[in-house]
Amino acid sequence: MARTPFSYPASHIVVCSDGYFDVYPPIGRSGGERPAYRGELAELGAGIRGVDSRLAVRPDSAALALAVDAWAAVHGAAAVRGELSRGRDGSAAAV
Repeated sequence: MARTPFSYPASHIVVCSDGYFDVYPPIGRSGGERPAYRGELAELGAGIRGVDSRLAVRPDSAALALAVDAWAAVHGAAAVRGELSRGRDGSAAAV
């Protein structure tokens, strides 16, 4: 399982090759801390998640970097503030 980090002014995002990504505050993260938000790769856009729900692109690919950049620009700060619930970690509100 590969974990690829991306840092932004409003968030720190770690993409995991086995089907999800975690969003943390940009600073002050301690080991073992739960993410502010856990999302599924499909949220990053078409072509990022494969048929098996795993990462469909290389962890160091430009496509992944662009997809994470776009998601972070729109949702990164809200995810850190808790406005997106807690994602797929099981604590999301029922819809």
